[in-house]
Amino acid sequence: MKGSALKFNPAIDLLRALAEPTRCRLLALLSQGELTVGEIAEVLGQSQPRISRHLKLLSDVSALERFREEQRIYYRLTSGTKAAVLVAQVLAHLDDADETLLADRRQLVLVRDRRVRNVSAHWADVRRSAESTYSDAQLVRDVLKTVFDRNEDDSLGELLDIGTGSGSMLRVLGGRATHAVGLDMSTQALRLARAKVHGAGLNHCVFKRGDMYELPFPAGSFDAVSFDQVLSIAEKPGQALKEALRVLKQGGRIIIVEDSDRLAELAADKPQALLRRWLERSGMQCDKLKALRTNDRQLLLGLASRQ
Repeated sequence: MKGSALKFNPAIDLLRALAEPTRCRLLALLSQGELTVGEIAEVLGQSQPRISRHLKLLSDVSALERFREEQRIYYRLTSGTKAAVLVAQVLAHLDDADETLLADRRQLVLVRDRRVRNVSAHWADVRRSAESTYSDAQLVRDVLKTVFDRNEDDSLGELLDIGTGSGSMLRVLGGRATHAVGLDMSTQALRLARAKVHGAGLNHCVFKRGDMYELPFPAGSFDAVSFDQVLSIAEKPGQALKEALRVLKQGGRIIIVEDSDRLAELAADKPQALLRRWLERSGMQCDKLKALRTNDRQLLLGLASRQ
């Protein structure tokens, strides 16, 4: 593709950076999701200073990007750049069955599992969230059937999951998105979500710390926005929905799953009426409300669109 071609000198610099075994392993590892320096060093069995030098070289040639969540620095592959296209081509030519890469992936599973245990051991709410409603396979089928009732092969496009928690909604919908972002104010939740979502093979999902009342994205950034049992515990659900509407593209859709009992505690009218009112007051068109039951809980699935 002509539009994805790198100029000569940047291409040479990038190829030189890639032409080293540890850096190739590192890129293959980060194709599995976002990781910290410490996690990368643990997987590859090398010192953090050495890994940091490799990460800097790859960042300098735009193969990687770094971002901070409180005290932690994460790295991930760049996307949407000319360098990203070349990196993807190189990775595509690596043998997935290579024993070195297989060993790295096995070690990554152990590191992620330990991350889940460490976070859950110190945060009861996340541990409860991790024991997700969506372990009910029938519920997952019902959600997907309702969301994609018009076309089973439909794509959500660019998806934002607000208040992602342990990433339960991304594990349900992420496979139907071309790219997805899980957003939460809690770094503990984001650590857990990364482990669970990337561990499920959804490596095109990324995570960002942010406030649902002031979303850190430009207007019209997403084709779909989801809330999983977030609005009923939000202080300002209407403001959260208005922010979701702001970042939604024209014709985009909102997907909401809520606990009916919690909604019923918030108003005298029925949960369906309350959710419809929230949506319409925020400027959205409520397209569908459907009751779902799982594990002795009553859930409400709402679909809305931006006109």
